[in-house]
Amino acid sequence: MSTLLFVYGTLRRRSRHPMARKLARRAHFVGEATIAGRLYDLGRYPGLLEAAEPGDRVHGDVYDLGDDEATLREMDAYEGVESPWPAYFDRQRASVRMGDGNDRAVWVYYFRGAVHDEQRIVSGRYDKNFFAEGEDPLAG
Repeated sequence: MSTLLFVYGTLRRRSRHPMARKLARRAHFVGEATIAGRLYDLGRYPGLLEAAEPGDRVHGDVYDLGDDEATLREMDAYEGVESPWPAYFDRQRASVRMGDGNDRAVWVYYFRGAVHDEQRIVSGRYDKNFFAEGEDPLAG
């Protein structure tokens, strides 16, 4: 059984973060997608909150982890270290809209902490420390 994971920040395919590279090596990239939600810049990483309005969308990538529970547990540990209680990431089931228009059920990490309006990334796209277009994120 396949386990799909939607990532929208430091774990995205074009991210230079070491955990993004690890995820890209261990899982199959399915494609880009959007999820209903609002994105906030939390400094070193972004946080996803549920949508406040119908048009709120966040862009990200979907990976198929297959039946690899170890990789999912490793991603849980990474998210826990990055943002410990009381402001933490909570893995939940959600639906994303793939680039082809189809909806898919995925796991996603929602941020459970305080945010301020000025932190909102209105475009819904996080791209800090990403590889330039055309660079190979798995090279090296």
